[in-house]
Amino acid sequence: MNQNIILSTDYHDQNCVVRWFDEANGKEQVHKVATDAKQLSDLVTRAEAVVKPRGALVVWIQESTTGWARVEALLGRRVVFHLANVLQMPLPPKARRRKTDKIDTARLQREYRNGELPLAHRPPAWWRQVRRLVALRENLVSRRTALRNWLTRYLAHETWEDRSGLWSQKGRARWQKLAATAPRWDRLVCETKLEELDRLEERLDQVQTAMHDVFKQWPQAQRLDGIHGIGVIAATSIVARIGPIGRFECPEQLIAYAGLAPGVQQSDETRRHGRIGGGGTDRHLRHYLIEATVWARHIPRYKGAYERTSKRRGNKIGRLVVARMLLRSIWRMLRKGEAFTPTASKQTREKQIN
Repeated sequence: MNQNIILSTDYHDQNCVVRWFDEANGKEQVHKVATDAKQLSDLVTRAEAVVKPRGALVVWIQESTTGWARVEALLGRRVVFHLANVLQMPLPPKARRRKTDKIDTARLQREYRNGELPLAHRPPAWWRQVRRLVALRENLVSRRTALRNWLTRYLAHETWEDRSGLWSQKGRARWQKLAATAPRWDRLVCETKLEELDRLEERLDQVQTAMHDVFKQWPQAQRLDGIHGIGVIAATSIVARIGPIGRFECPEQLIAYAGLAPGVQQSDETRRHGRIGGGGTDRHLRHYLIEATVWARHIPRYKGAYERTSKRRGNKIGRLVVARMLLRSIWRMLRKGEAFTPTASKQTREKQIN
């Protein structure tokens, strides 16, 4: 019989609600602890004093939200640390679907004690830094697109100006003239957005230079650069978002993580496939792969499957099929260290045909 102390925690910036469960006697306590290094450490010290004579452990369970990295670093080997993936936890019946900190900690504890607690990936510090760098570039690109779209729509609404080639060097000079001739308040708005766009371009260049530096010291990203359609930035971003490949036991798990696996609704003999994506998937990873299929669909390894599928179901579904095949290749390259070959083996071609 286990005699551990289980501390299931609902973490917040100011206070944490911690449900204390003693497996030896089945007693529970709920504590509200300030989110402070000393307070959290003292709580674990109290638990250690209880379990030490038994030779048992202190188990710490926390949701995969902000703060888990510093809590794990604080507690170290004093606890068995579990990071729960709440997106994969089953929801209670609708009639009882209430959300409080006490209920959340009870759900975490119940799933753990039943042996059904879904765990979240805990990337190491260096990987988290690279992911933040990748996410920063994605954010800058998104903001740049929003600014460009606003300026383009302004011309479409208010002027008869030609909107082609606006974002080249010559187009930037055109913008200066257009903004100078705009009405006073519109001129202020346009000039402000153009200045912000210039600053974004400068910052984006700095971030992409940093990503090139990461690429030079990352063999996994360098492997992906060998695939036509995946460049330095995309390769670095894809590997950063996948994380350590060892957490995916098969390519289908990676496909599901990227949100490229179709949803399934099954009842008795009826089975329907729904949309891709859904909760817990990485939409940015999916975006990189779909974009890569613009070129990858012409690679001999994928060309046949793309042409057959697009002929029956359209180009979008054809590219989706190629994205899944591409991700299977990426899994083998990262997991098994295989080099990418643009032509499939005879056995693989037979499987694709059948």
